[in-house]
Amino acid sequence: MNKSMANMTTVMSALHAPNPTLLAITTRRLRDRQTPTGIRTIDTWIPGPGDGALFASVHLPSDAAVRGAVVICPPLAKEHISAYRGLRQLAQELAEHGFLALRFDYEGQGDSSGRQDDPLAVAHWQASVTAAVSYVRRTGIESVAVAGLRAGALLAASTVDTLGDLRAMVLWDPVISGRAYVRELTSLYRVSVDDDPHHDDCTSIVGGLLASAAVNDLSGLDLSTFDPSSSTKVLAAIRPEFADSPRVVRMLERSGAERIFVERQNQFVSPSSFVLSVPTHDIQRISSWVSRQFGEDKTSVDPEITSAAHVATADDGEEVWEILERRSTGSLFAISTASRTTASHAATAIFHSTANEHRIGPARLWVESARTLASHGIRSIRFDRMGTGDSGTVCTDESTPIVSPEARRNVLDLVDTLDVPPSRRMHVGMCSGAWMGAYAASQRGARSVVLLNIVNWSINNRRPPVKKAHVDAMESDVANRIFLVARTIRNSGRRAQRYVPYPVWLGLGFLGLVNAPESMLRTLTRRGTKTAVSLSPEDEAWFEANRGRRGIARLSRSRNPPQVLFSGSGDHNLFHRSSRERVRRLIVASALDAFGDRKLTVSKRDQERLGA
Repeated sequence: MNKSMANMTTVMSALHAPNPTLLAITTRRLRDRQTPTGIRTIDTWIPGPGDGALFASVHLPSDAAVRGAVVICPPLAKEHISAYRGLRQLAQELAEHGFLALRFDYEGQGDSSGRQDDPLAVAHWQASVTAAVSYVRRTGIESVAVAGLRAGALLAASTVDTLGDLRAMVLWDPVISGRAYVRELTSLYRVSVDDDPHHDDCTSIVGGLLASAAVNDLSGLDLSTFDPSSSTKVLAAIRPEFADSPRVVRMLERSGAERIFVERQNQFVSPSSFVLSVPTHDIQRISSWVSRQFGEDKTSVDPEITSAAHVATADDGEEVWEILERRSTGSLFAISTASRTTASHAATAIFHSTANEHRIGPARLWVESARTLASHGIRSIRFDRMGTGDSGTVCTDESTPIVSPEARRNVLDLVDTLDVPPSRRMHVGMCSGAWMGAYAASQRGARSVVLLNIVNWSINNRRPPVKKAHVDAMESDVANRIFLVARTIRNSGRRAQRYVPYPVWLGLGFLGLVNAPESMLRTLTRRGTKTAVSLSPEDEAWFEANRGRRGIARLSRSRNPPQVLFSGSGDHNLFHRSSRERVRRLIVASALDAFGDRKLTVSKRDQERLGA
């Protein structure tokens, strides 16, 4: 983190920040970024454990006068992704109550530096909580509260002795027993994904990977023994079905916590699909409780904001840096990744998020792939569409459409901010993110696309298929009955589609009326885009049902035939570790095939700027 200003300036030049003058000084104060009214959100890197950098977001009133600070500790792995917008809404609500609210990612999680499979991961997570609290205290705020969701509550409670005096603590749907939680994580992986065939010192979980040492450390944490200071007010927001659990009862008795019940937690933190839910009512109750624990006196704060950070080091010692950006007139949050010596106008990979999830990819795959590509001299951009991640205010009981007209505009607007021609662009995405990547390439051109487990095979079919999970999220018996009838009719139509002459089928695909894989693949081929496709067994079955093999046989005779790979194992969501490793290799191989290894020696001019 403590690099020279010349070093930072060089990195920003390589990353092509949209406003290099503004970003030439990465550490600046809040007064440079104020708005006249409302709530202000600023994205920043904060110092983490050791030399690490933690991604964080600061939410506070625009006049920077606050009643106190609240540090929000997120869940882990898949729950972190599912609850992301909900925690952002909690931060918004707290800022409206007059607080500085800080959201952050633990070391090795989300966008922060570090490895998720680090044997010392649990110690790093705990140190990250301490670092986040220290960050808000350095602004001059004396009254601090901590709110933790799921494993975030367990981690916050386990570090309470290192946090100083706390005005309040919120344990939201807390994990009580680390040991029971580990059993839950590993069982869920076996049931919903598969057995982990790897025989190494790591354990696979849904949405992540943990070293065995970290699993043991996590198993040793127990919230039922939590004994906070008598001056710390505690709120336990628990599920009604856990009210009589002996561990919950013991935790409530020892902590003296006030108890409230929260509903719809399964749909919030562990939905059955990509359909996410934000429990606005419960979030408002929690923020109101926190507000009641503080007085009305205010302190003017000026937090340090840092937009560039050294996040990784390649095997050859090359530094990988990331810059936090707002693109497309400042509405879309994005992170640019490149090595410190990346050449100007470098080839760029754009990573598209899936459904309503934020930019990190399945089990952090986009983050890790971007940092790997940086070691080859290839820049990466990962970003959030409006209504996802850190782009846009979270609406009440929010549900963001996946491929709406606004979503398509967001993708094209993002591409239009890049200062590289189509011949130096590559798009990567999974499922709906793959469709977005193909759409962007068809509209703006690209050298390469990597389409992972794609299900919508028509660029002109802009409506995602309605899944049972979408209907379940409505919690409506009427909607469920309508869906079952519609599905029966749809399945009858699918049985008849095999009798449609292929030329007619393909024509319907180009019109967006059916899912004809050749219609998309031929469109990309005609544009000169190198296309690599990887399909899990269930996606392969969908591909074959829509006569995809006939299409690739026809395209094999073209000058630029697509590469379609059938994995033969793994899952659609890329939770399976082998699937992710295979996909990561495909992403890197596709980038090197499209661009070559763009890692270049630092120019004489850059050496002078670095003081070499």
